[in-house]
Amino acid sequence: MKRLLTLALGLTLCSAAAFAGSPYTIAFSLKTVTNDDFQKAIATSIQQAVEKSGNKFLLVTAGDETGVSIQVNQLEDLIAKKVDAIILNPMDGKAVVPVLKKAQAAKIPVMIVDSSVEKGNEALYLSYVGTDNFNAGKVAGQRMVKELGGQGDVLIVRGANGSSAGDQRVDGFKAGIAGSGLKVVGEQPGNWTNSVAMQVTENMLQANKKVDGLFSASDVMLDGALQAIDDAGRTGIKILSVDGSKKAVDLVEQGAIVGTMAQFPSKMGTIAVDNLLAALDGKKGADSIPKVIDSGTMVYDKSNLAEARKWAF
Repeated sequence: MKRLLTLALGLTLCSAAAFAGSPYTIAFSLKTVTNDDFQKAIATSIQQAVEKSGNKFLLVTAGDETGVSIQVNQLEDLIAKKVDAIILNPMDGKAVVPVLKKAQAAKIPVMIVDSSVEKGNEALYLSYVGTDNFNAGKVAGQRMVKELGGQGDVLIVRGANGSSAGDQRVDGFKAGIAGSGLKVVGEQPGNWTNSVAMQVTENMLQANKKVDGLFSASDVMLDGALQAIDDAGRTGIKILSVDGSKKAVDLVEQGAIVGTMAQFPSKMGTIAVDNLLAALDGKKGADSIPKVIDSGTMVYDKSNLAEARKWAF
């Protein structure tokens, strides 16, 4: 039986896999699964959903937290190999636009997860599935205001330059503290790594003798920031982050950080695969799949550690 695929261009096509009656090959492209519990969790959820459906899963990683050009080249290779569909976690929302145009021209449907694509290019993919990163950052900002009693100096450890997810979280955090007495006195990219996060936190602490709070765009940089704070002999700094990892929940329980804005990578992966397969099978047209699907967020802190343990990755 032929499985029909409806693309954003409004064309109805049949994939090569459908004609042959063979499984689809669905590729997932992301930065890395090394030392990044969130990326590892979302990759695992996508793999399980794809393989459970009887299709083939192909994982492609850039191998580096800032390997944008590597990811673009790998995507071009996937297009050349004529995979049936691509799930993409873009490292740079602008840099992937040209290759997304190539995928569309090759009639290969794309689902975006976690990090969004530059605005104005929504026609190049079926849907974006992920956390409302701006809202997660805003909630963190509002919580920081509460923790510091509306007054204080704060530092921000960003993600990597060009990352839409990191930028949105930081923009949200700034919106969350807007109108309060909190002041951002330092802001540098940690490049999603502990080594860089440690270095930039050290630099910001040296430049600011008074620091009351720190916001990290991801749990993956917490160890580096905490090490820098410990080495500097600073105490009492309130720390908030984004991800909801088991490591961060442990740090909450230990009192090392106030909380983490939880994401749900297992939900992201399942939602992305389910909608992609529905499109590939002709069960859903592109216009019936929401362009943005929020996989949800919540704050993990000492008040809900039991709940956090159920979902932390």
